[in-house]
Amino acid sequence: MRPALFLAYAFSFVAPQPLAAEVTQPCFWHSPNDLPLVDTNARYWRADFDLSDSERLEFRGTFPFARLMSFNLHRRSDNALLDAVTDTQLSPTAGSTNPFLSGAKRDAVKRDYTFSLIANRDRKKGDLTVGYSITELTKLRLLYRIYLPDRRFRGGGVGLPRVWRVAPDGTRVELGGQCPVPEEVDGLQTIGPTRLPAAQGSPQNPIEWRGGGSPSNQSQGDLFINRDNAYAIALTDFRYGEVLVLTGIAPSHPMTWNGQRHARHGQVRYWSLCSYRHPSDRSASCLADEMIEIDQSRRYKVVVSPRHLRPQNARAECGIGWVESMTEGTGALLLRHVAPANGFTNTTSGLSSSQLAGPVLGLFEPVGHYSSKASVETLGCANSIRR
Repeated sequence: MRPALFLAYAFSFVAPQPLAAEVTQPCFWHSPNDLPLVDTNARYWRADFDLSDSERLEFRGTFPFARLMSFNLHRRSDNALLDAVTDTQLSPTAGSTNPFLSGAKRDAVKRDYTFSLIANRDRKKGDLTVGYSITELTKLRLLYRIYLPDRRFRGGGVGLPRVWRVAPDGTRVELGGQCPVPEEVDGLQTIGPTRLPAAQGSPQNPIEWRGGGSPSNQSQGDLFINRDNAYAIALTDFRYGEVLVLTGIAPSHPMTWNGQRHARHGQVRYWSLCSYRHPSDRSASCLADEMIEIDQSRRYKVVVSPRHLRPQNARAECGIGWVESMTEGTGALLLRHVAPANGFTNTTSGLSSSQLAGPVLGLFEPVGHYSSKASVETLGCANSIRR
């Protein structure tokens, strides 16, 4: 059996100064345009690489200004999830702050971190690991996610992590340098091809939520499952009505989008509602949690419709959210919960594939009924009570 693969955190790391000639590839990070189930309020980066059992990769980066960031490691042959690390698990460099820890200053100037990806047993004493055992080394793929960048920082406001390959003799080669450079790290993910999992059941009125992708099901590697992320999926069919009206109770979450100064945690770190075609080749649109108006009881109302059927009062200032549907026929909605808190059980993370969501989500299951554009507009424009 080959050695297990580990993601480890380096507690002390001095950035090497490689010669320009050492850079052996033009760019380590790439912006993928073929990811399934993208959230249009997140930013994704991908890196494909090989790693022998005698090498390691060392990463040095800057914490972005965003809600959450994570690295998920996949086997390239089938995209099965092997390992992951989330922002709160990363160790800041000496003198730096991890702005994602509860109570930390989110606007800290010094905000660097380091970690290593190691493919052998020679971990330094004191290294923390979240290793996932595999029987042999394979071609690897790393997905870097930045959820909900602050409004004033495109794509998180910092450059991408720099990466060095370290040989057994200590020789270091930087992979791609700072490519893209910070000013090329653009905003949110562009809409690209999307693959939805096969959904059980059929469209209903009211809609029916079922479990979608979950980290507990490693066989769904084609979905690029995120260790901290899980979904509920509801099929939609606008032959039932011109618009779909969702009502629900929002789980508590941090407030970051407007540059809040201190990190806070809630029942989830992030949640969103997204609309997709089904069968699907493109995502349509997503509403992140802070874009959804809620009242004092954390209740919300969101309308899903094609653009030409959007009610005039389906906008934030009227207390009604809007998600665009790209089709007037069959589609799908996705409810995404990311990094739920320990003890919060009414979350999509508790759903198995195709399981009816109601018994697990409880009061946090969105209720959806079809209606007409005119009926929604009769509700008028009453400002909701903010958080």
